[in-house]
Amino acid sequence: MWRIDPVPARDGVRSAQESMALPMVMVGRSGAILFMNDAARTVVGDRVKSLDRLFISLPITPGTVTEITTAAGNRQVLVGEIEAGANRRAIYLLPPPEGANPATDLGWESFQDLPVPLIKLGPDGTVLAFNRMAAKLLGVSLRRKAHLSQLMEGLGRSISDWLDDSLAGRLVQKSEFLRLTRTDQEIFVQVSLNRISDGEEPALIAVLQDATELKSLEAQFVQSQKMQAIGQLAGGVAHDFNNLLTAISGHCDLLLLRHDQGDPDFSDLVQINQNANRAAALVGQLLAFSRKQTLRPETLNMRDTLADLTHLLNRLVGEKVTLTLSHDPVLAPIRADKRQLEQVLMNLVVNARDAMPAGGEIRIVTEVSTLEQPLERDRVSVPAGRYVTVQVNDDGTGIPRDRLQKVFEPFFTTKRTGEGTGLGLSTAYGIVKQTGGFIFVDSEVGRGTSFILYFPVLEGQPTTVSRASVSQPEEGLPQRSDGVILLVEDEAPVRAFASRALRLRGYTVLEAESAEAALKTLEDKELVIDVFVTDVVMPGMDGPSWVRQALKQRPDVRVVFVSGYAEDNFGEEQSKIPNSVFLPKPFSLTDLTNTVHNQLH
Repeated sequence: MWRIDPVPARDGVRSAQESMALPMVMVGRSGAILFMNDAARTVVGDRVKSLDRLFISLPITPGTVTEITTAAGNRQVLVGEIEAGANRRAIYLLPPPEGANPATDLGWESFQDLPVPLIKLGPDGTVLAFNRMAAKLLGVSLRRKAHLSQLMEGLGRSISDWLDDSLAGRLVQKSEFLRLTRTDQEIFVQVSLNRISDGEEPALIAVLQDATELKSLEAQFVQSQKMQAIGQLAGGVAHDFNNLLTAISGHCDLLLLRHDQGDPDFSDLVQINQNANRAAALVGQLLAFSRKQTLRPETLNMRDTLADLTHLLNRLVGEKVTLTLSHDPVLAPIRADKRQLEQVLMNLVVNARDAMPAGGEIRIVTEVSTLEQPLERDRVSVPAGRYVTVQVNDDGTGIPRDRLQKVFEPFFTTKRTGEGTGLGLSTAYGIVKQTGGFIFVDSEVGRGTSFILYFPVLEGQPTTVSRASVSQPEEGLPQRSDGVILLVEDEAPVRAFASRALRLRGYTVLEAESAEAALKTLEDKELVIDVFVTDVVMPGMDGPSWVRQALKQRPDVRVVFVSGYAEDNFGEEQSKIPNSVFLPKPFSLTDLTNTVHNQLH
């Protein structure tokens, strides 16, 4: 809708409305005309009481040339419309000058001061005339004899074909969204074309509306939808990989138990185990991007965190790059997962190093910032409040403007093939967002790049939260134990490994491939079970659901939940189940047996 500032319809300002030179009618929700000013009454007359009696056809579209019924007969007008309130709207009628025939002469000079950008085009797309609002919107590039294709782009087909269809009346869609060719700023416009007769030759009137904000919101929505879809895909892939890696590393652990270091196969098994762990780390990056990894937040001081990490960071940057740190004298505490935060910082420092192949300086600056008003940038709103900010600056090659907003997308990289996975920044993005923070990037080609992270300050005294769901296994393997374990896992390779691992430690293991099978097993009242070890996500009934049902008859049984998804996905449900802990996949033989041992002792 056009941005025309109306005078509110109140008795105290009715005289101001009456004196407006622009014809205006105020219309209620039902279409009844509530008010007309003197300029409108002069054009329309006094007897028209509703929209259907005023306009020849409905509905009306702002920015189009249409016919109205007036006291002197039908005449053409340009329609401008704005919302003026919850139950009414103001419609402006933009008439030609007195005595002019709008079908043949729009009286262009009289339109110079109208608050709507208008361009008059010849049949070939040449600019014949324009008003001041159009000149302001399109910038210095707008001039007579210019072609419309020089002013805007992005239609998806030839602008000349679009104009031909408009002249021939073949257009189904009355308006199009186009991007202006201005180099100083990015502006989108919604363009409506209207055919007129200019003497013997037809012409077109282009009515423009600034649609930059609308396109920005559309792009933000599309980007969020895309990131959400990729996040769901990454989380699902990571879940399936975690099951596979649990089976691979688990059976490798079983083989290692039967081989000592002098065995020729021992080194091969160690290689398999190490590569499975590397794969698990890559899956962890996917989970970090999709914000589905399990975080272990704690109260942190950024100065101390960076101090602990400085030695490693100096090794990462090498000899040609200098790393300097600058801290706010008094840094407020934040709450974050230290290990994940260190991964974010290492990713940013490594990227900064790679951007300066000839050497340079990486500057890390931390400070406490207070936002008095919400910060709006990069289609994100940072709420007002106190934040600890971390800046990682370099003087490297920089990132081109057209790639800047893509750097957080998974598998997008500015490095050459083989030099990066494209997951580093997307992982950092996922970790920061899951922590409740924000991350932004500024860059200029040839002058360097700056990443800035915002973490909310932890106000007041931090509350220590007991996380019963976090397994804290003891060092080393437990001694042989006894006890009866009901193992419920739908993935056969994982179930086979877990069953063998627990039996090796002396436990009696009963297996079930589904929740329904587990409940069937528990129908035997004579059966004594000490621990349920169950997957969370399974076909049919999920883990927490069947466990709650089983505990009604067996309230003293302890529970170990295992899952390739993050604990946060079901943490609230699991927290309501007494004596339960969480073991994330992939887990090793030692992780599993220690967790079960700790549940029994």
